[in-house]
Amino acid sequence: MHKIKNFLGKNKQYSVTIIRIGLAFVLLWFGLNQLVNPESFLGYIPQWLYPHDAMMQHEHAMQFMHNIPVPSVHVVLMGNGIFETAAGILLLIGLFTRVVAFIAALHLLVIAFSLGYNDIAVRDIGLSLMAASLVFSGGGHLSLDNKKKE
Repeated sequence: MHKIKNFLGKNKQYSVTIIRIGLAFVLLWFGLNQLVNPESFLGYIPQWLYPHDAMMQHEHAMQFMHNIPVPSVHVVLMGNGIFETAAGILLLIGLFTRVVAFIAALHLLVIAFSLGYNDIAVRDIGLSLMAASLVFSGGGHLSLDNKKKE
């Protein structure tokens, strides 16, 4: 047990880096998937983005996914995919970490509250708290932000 505590104590400076890279991978995964396969995310688009109530004949947007979506929905999906991919890349390399993490935290909270209470919203609240921790801590030991200080 002493060896484990000693190992963890000597390497605690990497904890922020692990959080930063973990959040980066999640943002990259979802961002790239939205760019490559936006149709799979139609069910997560808030109803207020659909311009006509007549289009929302079903309770969930996924039920009419076979229809051609309105252009504004694709613009939102592509914009969100581009943002999440860019944020993921910046977090992965640790550049502008505090600013990107702040924007990502707000972004994830907006998504969570737009979706209502479900598993995705709970996940996004947890991810937004991870991002908020990076706002306070910065990029960590292995980040470009840290290299710029040296």
